[in-house]
Amino acid sequence: QFRKSPAHYRAWLTQKREPTEAMRIGTLVHRATFEPKKFTMTTVVAPVVDRRTKDGKYVWEEFQASNAGKDILKADDLTIITGVQESIRDHSICRSILSNGVAEASAFAFDDEHQIQLKARFDWINDDVILDLKTTEDASPQGFARSMANYRYHIQAAHYLWCAKKVGQTAKRFIFAAVEKSNPFAIALYELSEEDMAMAEEERQQQLRMFGQCKRFDNWPSY
Repeated sequence: QFRKSPAHYRAWLTQKREPTEAMRIGTLVHRATFEPKKFTMTTVVAPVVDRRTKDGKYVWEEFQASNAGKDILKADDLTIITGVQESIRDHSICRSILSNGVAEASAFAFDDEHQIQLKARFDWINDDVILDLKTTEDASPQGFARSMANYRYHIQAAHYLWCAKKVGQTAKRFIFAAVEKSNPFAIALYELSEEDMAMAEEERQQQLRMFGQCKRFDNWPSY
């Protein structure tokens, strides 16, 4: 949003945003992949019942009462989640990375130059690498390149590595695991070159300078 304009970012901050169904499923995909025990304890598949009937309504109410507080999934959603999870776990490089490290770790780092408090949330981090899961419709090199440009994943990579270093982590590599959301749940790993990472960090610094100025003068202009 800030890249569009400071005014758009400020408006975005003040809007009440409810998670979409796609966002909810994305969260559960990450939980199943990186925190499988937690996923098993906090998620349940809904029974297939006709809630318009007396019996169906009774079964549904009993199901809800016995699973209060859990995330409820449809069977089709579980198929997607387990498909992505298995693609990650069956990939030899991912499996090696996941053999040690920490899931869903947060880093809070203060940028002294721009006087901004920053945050990163790592899907998985160990002493060598940060692994970031991206579900996508197209995990091919061409498809993921489009996603990279549209969602600015390169800036995320630069930002996460900066935050990791700032809080004393030793990871120096950032790997994207792109997994398609339909059968056969094709997977591909991507890592930016040193040159691309340097360009991403330069762009990130430009955005931080602008953000710092907006914050300092409380001025959030449009285009």
